[in-house]
Amino acid sequence: MTYAIAPDTSGLGAQPDDFDRFLRRMGALEQRKVIREGMDASIVERVAKELLRIPVQTLLSGLGLPSSTVLRKISKHERLSGPESDRVARVLYVLELATDVLEDPTLAAQWMQKPLFELDGMKPLEVLDSQPGYDRVRDILMRTAFGIPV
Repeated sequence: MTYAIAPDTSGLGAQPDDFDRFLRRMGALEQRKVIREGMDASIVERVAKELLRIPVQTLLSGLGLPSSTVLRKISKHERLSGPESDRVARVLYVLELATDVLEDPTLAAQWMQKPLFELDGMKPLEVLDSQPGYDRVRDILMRTAFGIPV
């Protein structure tokens, strides 16, 4: 499966069902390939506006992504780099888990923006820029799901 980016074709992140396709219909190795090849930069806008309902700049800042670079890639219909795509994928994974745990996508999006004591007052979105931060957020959600004190 190829995810070429061109003005008349779209890569992962540019189509309405892409979130569902990435999270539910792709296996882990296919997800890995998409991340390494780079997602369509428009996925950043879509995650910010459609899923989290926050400004794009807030998402970029939270993930530690350079605004000027990513905004240029969005405007030129380019792909994100592998590391940039990986950070966006972490948001998708955590948001999906938070939605399952909290049973409401709006609450899950709000939770991503809420400072947590367990994260030393940081927001879940702010720590997804690294693997240890991602692991800690998942741990918090899993403990919540199973009623284990955090």
